[in-house]
Amino acid sequence: MGRKVILSRKGFDSSTGGKPSPIYADSLLPFHIPRADTGIFYKDLSAVGSESYLDIMKDLGINQFSETHLDPDLESTMMKNRSVGWRGLFGQSGISQGTLHNRDVGLGDLFLFFGWFKQVEKVNGKYRYVPEAPDLHVIFGYLEVDEVWDVQKDQVPSWAEYHPHIQEKEDNKSKRNCIYAATPDFSKNPGQRGWGTFGYEKSLVLTEQGAKNRTQWKLPSCFKDEQPQFTHNIKVWNEGPDGIEMQTSGRGDQEMYVSSNRNVVEWAERLIAEGKVFS
Repeated sequence: MGRKVILSRKGFDSSTGGKPSPIYADSLLPFHIPRADTGIFYKDLSAVGSESYLDIMKDLGINQFSETHLDPDLESTMMKNRSVGWRGLFGQSGISQGTLHNRDVGLGDLFLFFGWFKQVEKVNGKYRYVPEAPDLHVIFGYLEVDEVWDVQKDQVPSWAEYHPHIQEKEDNKSKRNCIYAATPDFSKNPGQRGWGTFGYEKSLVLTEQGAKNRTQWKLPSCFKDEQPQFTHNIKVWNEGPDGIEMQTSGRGDQEMYVSSNRNVVEWAERLIAEGKVFS
């Protein structure tokens, strides 16, 4: 089986965090989910210039969280004093890791991470959500898999020991719990790293233009006949000449799509190779 593409839902949602992550100018600033006792604080994560994620969250009325489950970790400048040898990392556990295991996700496969976003603006020095801006599902990052570590069994490099799936491994002792480490270079574009976050572009938006619900997607035509590869229940699937209208039912699995369809793989490779990337 060839390279696979995984669409993975991450970041704040209506039940965790409760508000959308910001689109600011041409930047996507994913809010990683809150979790106490991780030792990784929003105030220490760099967002825009000298501002931290906590600065932006407070402006947007998100005041109840201080620490975060930083995963996927895809941008080197987000944290200070990175260890030598650091690469992008993504951890998964429980049922969602079971999905990845059962579909043989591993070396060379491509994760595309998406989340809930909304346009923000700065008014009188404070961030606010743009009135009437739509709620969108947007692809914000990628990771090409180089190594997979079973946290309970494998020796993990010292530079990765900060990762939440290692720090919280006792909480996941009875579950599958793995970390995916990125390739040093993206295989389709030598010189580009195998992980990163995207700048905002319309090509990354999954939600259909004008949709009332962010779960109403418009997928490119390369997804034709791919409905069985989604792990969610699909309540709308209409294939047309200009793409596929799709809507899922419920939150479903975080790993909502896994496929080795060559056309989808080529679409994902183009997004990564041609996009504005920060790593």
